[in-house]
Amino acid sequence: MFNRLSLGVAAALCAVILLSAPVRSNAQSYSPIFAPQSTTPWRAWCVDGYGHLVPYCYIYLFTGAWTYTNAHFHTDSSQPYSTFSFPGDPPGTARTAAWGQSGPDGYLYFYMKGSIVGQAEFACSQSGYGTTCSNFAVGYNDVYYNDHPEIWIRIGGSDTGGDTGHGTTAYNRYMRTYAAYGLYYATQAYVADHPGVNQLCTNDMALPFGGKFDIGSSTRWRSPHVEHDRGTAADVAGPGSGQCPVAHQVVASEFIQQCIRQGALAANSYNEGNHAHCNWASPSSYPH
Repeated sequence: MFNRLSLGVAAALCAVILLSAPVRSNAQSYSPIFAPQSTTPWRAWCVDGYGHLVPYCYIYLFTGAWTYTNAHFHTDSSQPYSTFSFPGDPPGTARTAAWGQSGPDGYLYFYMKGSIVGQAEFACSQSGYGTTCSNFAVGYNDVYYNDHPEIWIRIGGSDTGGDTGHGTTAYNRYMRTYAAYGLYYATQAYVADHPGVNQLCTNDMALPFGGKFDIGSSTRWRSPHVEHDRGTAADVAGPGSGQCPVAHQVVASEFIQQCIRQGALAANSYNEGNHAHCNWASPSSYPH
């Protein structure tokens, strides 16, 4: 049923204000949350002064993103956000703003397609009866904070003195449950095989609601961290890491084998030069 969004009589004029500048606002919301690239049915309508639906009402729809949400500390004009299409549009139609008309039942139906970036977003409708907006989010709600300081040393970002503009890497330590257990037990097994080693250096996992990492505006939101979108991958520092003390660096090939024994996929777990990358899912299963 088309019941995802009730855009009706005027609430407050918000479109131009929200889109005009970076916003940090408590109006943003992570509920409801839709998976990246998922398609959901929505509807909008006009209501007259008596509370009656208005058939054949012209409605202007537009979408946008709240900036600096889900630990994204960069933004630019290329930041993607969700798009929509109307029933009957050609396949692949992706609108961010368009006029539509409600039908004889008073409803304008449309389909929202989530962006690839985990973030807080909004959708608005505007007509002669006013403007109203609804907040939602794109991302995943099945990742959780995964940090065990007794066995993991946080590196990256401001944790090791780098000025990346992202602050602490506490923001990118979220994983799905089965992958988090796999990384934890792989660490325990590696430490058991290397007397004197009691902590390893870990970095990128996933953002609080998953989705694309933004490394900076130069990447235009197409991060090389694609395999960290879903909370199933993690990096553990090896030789050559300039941020991890030598005593805590792993032999990458050995650590990868421990990951594989704990369920990581051999085809997607490999030595990336200065760290071991372990992944418990195939990146081909992620939205792109």
